[in-house]
Amino acid sequence: MLRVLSREESDQRKIPEARLLSPEFMAAPVNIPGFAALPNQSDADRMTAQDALPHYRISALVPRLSDVPLLAAYAIAFALLHWTASPWSGAGFFSLWYPPAGLRFAVLWSRGARLAPWLVLTELCADWAAGVLSPFAPDALQAITGAIRPGLTYGVAIAAVRHLTSGRANTLALPPMVLGLAAIAAPALNALMVMPFESLLPADAGRYHIGVDIVISLTGLAVGDLLGILVLAPLLLWIAALVEAPARSRFSAPPLRPVLEDALVIAGCLFLTIALWRAGLGAQPAPGLLAGAWIGLRHGRTGAWLAIVAQVLVFLPYSAGHLDDAARLELHLGLAAMVLVTWLAGSFADAQNTANTVLDRRNRLLFQAERLKTLRAMSVAVIHEISQPLSTLAIEAGHLARVTQDLTPDIAESAALVDRKARALSDLVRRLRRFGGRDVDEPSPLPVAMLLQTAGQIVAAELRASGGRIECPIIDPDLVVQAQEIELTQALVNLLRNALVASPGAAVTIQAEARREEVQIIVTNPLPPAAAASAPTDTGGMGVGLVIARTIVEAHGGTLTRQDSAGVARFVLSLPLLVGVLA
Repeated sequence: MLRVLSREESDQRKIPEARLLSPEFMAAPVNIPGFAALPNQSDADRMTAQDALPHYRISALVPRLSDVPLLAAYAIAFALLHWTASPWSGAGFFSLWYPPAGLRFAVLWSRGARLAPWLVLTELCADWAAGVLSPFAPDALQAITGAIRPGLTYGVAIAAVRHLTSGRANTLALPPMVLGLAAIAAPALNALMVMPFESLLPADAGRYHIGVDIVISLTGLAVGDLLGILVLAPLLLWIAALVEAPARSRFSAPPLRPVLEDALVIAGCLFLTIALWRAGLGAQPAPGLLAGAWIGLRHGRTGAWLAIVAQVLVFLPYSAGHLDDAARLELHLGLAAMVLVTWLAGSFADAQNTANTVLDRRNRLLFQAERLKTLRAMSVAVIHEISQPLSTLAIEAGHLARVTQDLTPDIAESAALVDRKARALSDLVRRLRRFGGRDVDEPSPLPVAMLLQTAGQIVAAELRASGGRIECPIIDPDLVVQAQEIELTQALVNLLRNALVASPGAAVTIQAEARREEVQIIVTNPLPPAAAASAPTDTGGMGVGLVIARTIVEAHGGTLTRQDSAGVARFVLSLPLLVGVLA
């Protein structure tokens, strides 16, 4: 079982700081032919609920030495990206394409919400150095409040999403989906907190006024941040993972066929967009939504991000041109919908792959457990068969040692050696019998119909290989036994396998019927003429598989007998019915 280390334990074990850079975007392998498998889930994604929430101790808020160069680089990159966002600005909103939001999100996602106050301070300094913010301007207080709010709300949103999804077992809580949820929550919370932050300002500080204008402004704010996050943050997180672990982030050329298929899908949707634009309906990103969803569901987050970039590179230059604010906002709303659906489709596909991987691993563990139970049953059967003759041998060896005490020393020593070895073997078998006789799981009510169905599914592959078939009439659903399901299924599987081997290509019949307080499961198969002439009519002549089956059945208080007739082998498995089930 994987145990998540606390922060103190991590420090004690000297885990490199670079490990915290591995992003959740790389949490699960992306099965795209030709594309490299992205790194596995990072330490930051496996944070417990305690680690996901901000630490309110003063020491936790102090930046580490490795954070200083990161903050310096962040200040420069933030100022440059802030400047590049100006062509998409409009009245009432700064920019409908805001890449600094992606930079902010990537840093907080990789380093944790503890860095949020320092990012806020860094952004204030970058805005002041670039001349965007002046502490002596009349609206300086409102501008400073607006610069402080995004970093804080992003940190709270990321910490809250990680806390709410920690320990959950549904699809939304799987690592590939968590980043998508946080990418939605961060800009939404930032927009929703504008008015509460403004309410803290003095009356003469220049507040927003409730109305249509503020709704449009907040919508533009959320749209610009969302586009910046989902376009830029995955790339930055992938670069961080590449720097941290180059071997795990290798890239190989993809196969030509899926690339051409996806290119044709995107080209077809862009052609439809151009046709709609020439028809006077304007630039419509809606057709691209279909292409993005298709590619995301097929290839996961890597394919989804590439589809997003391909379409954003087409629409952003157009929207930066001579468009009025209403048309630009409408276009970017459609673009944001396309980006969001594409990314969530890719995240969902990766989440399904992750869930299937976990399920396959669980099935392998269950199969191994079944094999171990079979081995246990086999050992019990073997011990049962050899315990009686070994007990007789031990008794005779002891008797031989006693009667040879007065003979020559060589004979006496040899007899004593045989006696010691026989007693040692008897003790070993006795211990193994006690160990093998312990119940691995508790018996539970088991419908006989379900038992027969499970056994049939297990031998389905062997059935196809032999060319035979299993005939089973309708089983009364009220036939229920108290049994250990895996062991009893194994016993029935052994019977079916022996029948298929004895009668290749023939029909094997299995039926169940109530006889007083018992249920009889009857396995019948035709015998070849040579085997029918020498077929035994009692329970003798059983192989190891049938010995195991008999041991399991007897452990359940039942019997397994062989009742052959002319040319037909018939095994009757009798078990007590569960009291109170039949009417």
